[in-house]
Amino acid sequence: MTELATTAKATSQTRSRVEIVDCDVHPLPRHTDEIREYLPEPWSQVPDQLISSYPLVLYMPPTQPLRRDAFGPAGEVPGSDPEFSYRQLIDEAGVDLAILLPLVRNHANPEYEAALCRATNDWLHATWLTTHNAHGRFRGSINVCGSTPVAAAHEIDRLGGDPMFVQVRLNAYAGLPYGDPFYEPIYEAACRHDLPVAVHFSKGSGMSLLTPVGFSSYFFEHHALYPATYAAHVVSLICNGTFDHFERLRFVFVEGGFGWVLPLLWRLEHLWDGLGAEVPARRRPLDYFRDHLRFTSQPIEEPERDDYLKVLDWVDAERLLLFSSDYPHWDYDDPKQVLGRLPRETRTRILRDNALELYDLPGEL
Repeated sequence: MTELATTAKATSQTRSRVEIVDCDVHPLPRHTDEIREYLPEPWSQVPDQLISSYPLVLYMPPTQPLRRDAFGPAGEVPGSDPEFSYRQLIDEAGVDLAILLPLVRNHANPEYEAALCRATNDWLHATWLTTHNAHGRFRGSINVCGSTPVAAAHEIDRLGGDPMFVQVRLNAYAGLPYGDPFYEPIYEAACRHDLPVAVHFSKGSGMSLLTPVGFSSYFFEHHALYPATYAAHVVSLICNGTFDHFERLRFVFVEGGFGWVLPLLWRLEHLWDGLGAEVPARRRPLDYFRDHLRFTSQPIEEPERDDYLKVLDWVDAERLLLFSSDYPHWDYDDPKQVLGRLPRETRTRILRDNALELYDLPGEL
């Protein structure tokens, strides 16, 4: 056992209050062979570029997509060394609990994507959630392939009883918006295990830089338009009455910011009175937002402070927002810096309480 894990385990008898839950941390394997070990035949024979979560895409920014100071002591790729990540995230940044989202990108062959999801889940469980989790500060996400809902439901049932997995993760890129009944087997399984469904972008073959009106030219455009994709999923979930069918279902939209939520909600509320009778939804849009939808803070919008505080109030951040850092990516948000931007009356709920309630996490470790 590593020195860090031994130390963490030895001091685990002293319990401390959880103050910060980071809802978006990205672990990586040191090498694709770590994932390949869990892939069945014939998928274990695929080339490395079909396993990596950082694929060849249509365009990548000229800047380093990962934190330059997050490379491990021996040059390990950021996020691939659990001990070094622990030091940066837990010891230095002050995070108490980290929700891990290893990213599986979409593939043209859904059977392979489902196999890769399963292999990634097994790798995460064997490493970050077990061998390197004596301190108990890591929790995981169950990656599933949205294109194979029945297989995805089986994967949720396989792992949903393990308390180290606290949510299901779907790729933001999808063939159908997430309110479509096609996905009902996934939602039934998530509700069986009382697991939220997190949506996070993961670029892949054929869909990189995709927008509602075609492909963009630059990563800059792609990153700026995350809210457009998330808005499409949110509207679909509401209009299709998904949350009426699955009353315990909750969605978390990760790494898309939150300032865009308010004008979308205004528009939905305005349209409800005239057009609401057309859709299967039985409740007003605002009710679904409050009861079923959550959003993570990173990349946090940074207008002038007075405007920023108004946005937090208008979007009901005290109820809907979860803190996230996006470690170890280039636009990481340090919780110490975010702390100073949050109003005191909502700070504890955003940094701690909303995540503890959503994921049923312990308040002390």
